[in-house]
Amino acid sequence: MLTTSLDLDKDGVQKGYIDVPVSLDLSAWSNQRVPIYSFKNGQGPSLLLLGGAHGDEFEAPVVLSNLANGGIDAANIHGQVIIVPALNLPAVMNGSRLSPLDGGNMNRAFPGNPRGSATERIADFVSRELISRADVVLDLHSGGRSLRFLPSTIVPMQTTETATGEIRALAAAFDAPLTVILREPQVETMIDTEVERQGKRILATELGGSGTLSQETLLVTRKGIDGVMRHMGLVAGPDNCDTTQCSKTVLVDGFHHYVYADDAGILEPLAGLGDRVREGDAVGRLHLVDRAETAPVAVKARTTGFLFCTAGQGLVRRGDCISVIGHPVD
Repeated sequence: MLTTSLDLDKDGVQKGYIDVPVSLDLSAWSNQRVPIYSFKNGQGPSLLLLGGAHGDEFEAPVVLSNLANGGIDAANIHGQVIIVPALNLPAVMNGSRLSPLDGGNMNRAFPGNPRGSATERIADFVSRELISRADVVLDLHSGGRSLRFLPSTIVPMQTTETATGEIRALAAAFDAPLTVILREPQVETMIDTEVERQGKRILATELGGSGTLSQETLLVTRKGIDGVMRHMGLVAGPDNCDTTQCSKTVLVDGFHHYVYADDAGILEPLAGLGDRVREGDAVGRLHLVDRAETAPVAVKARTTGFLFCTAGQGLVRRGDCISVIGHPVD
């Protein structure tokens, strides 16, 4: 069972590690030390900030590192902020989506297993020691290498409308350009389900992608975190937004929202992030450059709506996601 060097019940600023013992070919008694920070000032709400669940998503590790190293004044906090900038540290250090230690996908490993792989044991620690302390979990993602998003907050559909509405209010406070209400197809093993099981609230993000960083996405991320902290009463100040309808909102609920590649090739985009498309419209053309006899193949939308996610790289393979289209929500 994993441990941390921090006393998470203690007031003040603490910086330390989650210790993850693993046995490797080149290091029999290795200890993967995952940085963790706590800023606590008396009683009040608690916010858990997570980044680096996937190692090719770089906005959150950078913004959370800045926040943990001079971006928060503990004296101005009313409650607690816990920060883990690189949750799947082996994947972040490897620049890969999955952990190089066990091939684990951190956001498909919950609630975790204290006797499992390194990824499963980290997920178990988060479930037992961190989610249990938090009122709100802010799980910061971007598209990684394979996808590119219009910067968005992700509202996972909850089992009650009240809970979903509370998360939409958090999304309004984050105030990204787009809010996506989403029913995940693999939700059983995601952190979303564990947070809801514990009666807490989770807001996720998808901020940029293509395995790169931009000043725009870093600014959206930092301003969004500040907005959530104000909304929760952790710091003084007004919300970024006073309704759940400040940014554009779309719904994704089913596979017809997703466009997949039927073959391997180079994708020529015909629609961009933020475009409105209709069912049957060509959102791209797939160039099968290894086949002289085959002309480029149109890739068509399977529903009408707002295109907010595209492939992050030019080369795609059969089964890769090419686009995601959301239905506008009033």
